[in-house]
Amino acid sequence: MTDFSQTPATEAPGWIKKYLDPSEKLVFHARFHPATLLEPVSVFVLGLVATSYADLAVRSTSGRSREVLVVVWVVWAAWALSTIWDFKTLSGFYTGSAVARLFSFLLTAGFIALFGYIGKTRGVGSVFWFALLLYALWVFLQVLLYLSHYMVLTNKRLIVVEGIVNREVKSLPLEKLSDMIYQRTALGHALGYGTFNLQAPGASINLGRLKYVSKPDNTYLQVSHLLWSAKAPDPKKIRLDGQVAERGPDGPMPRNISLSGEMDG
Repeated sequence: MTDFSQTPATEAPGWIKKYLDPSEKLVFHARFHPATLLEPVSVFVLGLVATSYADLAVRSTSGRSREVLVVVWVVWAAWALSTIWDFKTLSGFYTGSAVARLFSFLLTAGFIALFGYIGKTRGVGSVFWFALLLYALWVFLQVLLYLSHYMVLTNKRLIVVEGIVNREVKSLPLEKLSDMIYQRTALGHALGYGTFNLQAPGASINLGRLKYVSKPDNTYLQVSHLLWSAKAPDPKKIRLDGQVAERGPDGPMPRNISLSGEMDG
């Protein structure tokens, strides 16, 4: 049974309260699903195995097994690189600004030179372990980003909070949200996460595609309830002042009256 209760902003947790207007009501807040870490953690574990065997292989004399293990490690390294830089980002290095292309060139050249130096002075096996260490640092950064990535739903807007040092808070007013596409893959059903594609034409900030949303069924019902449920009328206080004539000994006499109450807005 979905709980549609709302909490006043003044009673919200401290880290959320500072982002809310006092007139808002908190519906729910939650981290994104830890499945967002599934790929980087899995790639790191496989890299640990591949690096261990490749290091032993290059220390041995020779043989076909040595070549195979080194090729396996190279395939792993390519997979690990693709989890850090997707193809859009890589293509951006070539189609982006001249400064971005120069930076990517210098960064790539610097890593090649560093790996070459380590391989020459410490051996090829050290190159394998150094590359794995760099990937481990990136995975640790992803864990920190996951711990600081939240979604907050109020009766007025949807808020996404992310960032470790530089905190970024994006909010989309629900009145701007025209439609919402809710998707769950087979893996999403098994692990308990979903993807929301938010359609908000004309909005200055568009949250777009939110992946790895935890408790997706509850999220979908909560947002749908706020968007399309019948809203209770907002009562407004009114007051009427006037005069009535009363019959007196010398004829009609005016008397001031005042009526107050509420009416549906």
